[in-house]
Amino acid sequence: MILDTLISTIMTEDVFIIGAGDQLRDVAITFNNHGIRHAPVTSKGRLVGMLSWIDLKKQPAGGVLDSFDAGEDYGKVVVGEVMTHDPVSVQAGDTVGDLAQILSENEFHAVPVLEGERVVGIVSTTDLIRFFLESLS
Repeated sequence: MILDTLISTIMTEDVFIIGAGDQLRDVAITFNNHGIRHAPVTSKGRLVGMLSWIDLKKQPAGGVLDSFDAGEDYGKVVVGEVMTHDPVSVQAGDTVGDLAQILSENEFHAVPVLEGERVVGIVSTTDLIRFFLESLS
């Protein structure tokens, strides 16, 4: 059954991981330049948060995404100040059914994938929909 498929088979392994102490301006530039919409945030190798494109868009003065010249003070804001803390995560060995349940009950669109405490990927609603469509054909 397709719902028993392991998350590790549909996740994106080449995930952009950021640090809680990284400057938000630098991260925003990277998000913009590489089309990144979500990224796990770590501190000392441990998952502590998630940062999304939406989090960046909520920043004052139109956010750093609209103008990379947001002023001196903006450069002092770090990821840990605006990220979602203690995000929901899944294990690589969890199933697509588990993931579908989590995403259907929450208002976020991406989940970090862990092996133990180590981030090994990310899986999004787009990954899940793509998997379901491929499974139906």
